[in-house]
Amino acid sequence: MHRLIFTILTLVVIAPAVRAVDDSDISGDELFGDVQWVSVEGDPESPLLFHQAKHRLDLASVDCDRICRQATGATVRSDTLRCDNDRREYQVLPDGLMWRSYLAGPQEPRIGTVIQYDADDNIYCDASLGGRVGLLRYGTLGSKNPRGWQWDLEGGVITRLNVRESEDVDSMDYRIGTLITRSEGDWRFKFGYFHISSHVGDEYIERNPTFERVNYVTESAIWGVGYVPSESVRLYGEFAYAFSVSGGAQPVQIQTGAEYTPPAKSVTRGAPFAAINLNFREAVGYDVSSTAQIGWGFQSLESGRRMRFGLQCGAGPTSQYEFFERREEYIGIGSWFDY
Repeated sequence: MHRLIFTILTLVVIAPAVRAVDDSDISGDELFGDVQWVSVEGDPESPLLFHQAKHRLDLASVDCDRICRQATGATVRSDTLRCDNDRREYQVLPDGLMWRSYLAGPQEPRIGTVIQYDADDNIYCDASLGGRVGLLRYGTLGSKNPRGWQWDLEGGVITRLNVRESEDVDSMDYRIGTLITRSEGDWRFKFGYFHISSHVGDEYIERNPTFERVNYVTESAIWGVGYVPSESVRLYGEFAYAFSVSGGAQPVQIQTGAEYTPPAKSVTRGAPFAAINLNFREAVGYDVSSTAQIGWGFQSLESGRRMRFGLQCGAGPTSQYEFFERREEYIGIGSWFDY
């Protein structure tokens, strides 16, 4: 069997490294000592050969970012140190997202759990199970700061368990939607549709036989814009208008917020994060529901996925729409996995 060896010198390290040296105390000789050879071996008849080569190049790109971060003390934005080119093409089931879920958004699709204690001496566990994935992209390759257009699918369920009542299910909100997202430079955009329907747990009805369930449902169009002035900061706002409502829901919902996520010096060490989300809904007279988080997170340099641990506090109308007219104030601890 003939074997083919692709040997690729990662010269892409050199150009950003030169810029990095200008702003650091590291000598060029010391930095360029990290230039590596990347090899891919395989059968030239194999359809996976070029996929393997691309994968190794993606890994080299991650190493490029790491070297530049070390040279600059992680003070230079990664998008100015990009190792990939700006070639754009159609991709089915692409890696990465152009619009990520809000860190402090309680109704965002993710995997997470928050155990919270409220002002009425209740203890709840709000558990989320869901996520967001890309279906089709026209844009740059890879998951690191992709640019272009992307079509996403999202979905999840947000469940409230009553810890003092043997973790009975009090309520749950189901969310499913689809988005067209765009990323260029410092700006992010989204447009799409999402459905929310709220339900009450059987155990809650058994404990409260006089409770009258509301069929809170919205079918909404949504527009959003995000601004990312640096690798550490994101500001965002969105407007949703429901063209079909029931159960006390009203058409307008507005969200805005800010996030601070400084890059970690290594994946294993992690880095702090802080986020705030403000939610205004016509159904509650635009009374603001605020959620704030602070903690420590670990983020993959390649995929951008993040695991976080921290504190969460909130005040205002509840995020559980089955009880949308209730107000709550709480503090809790949580863990979140973000796509």
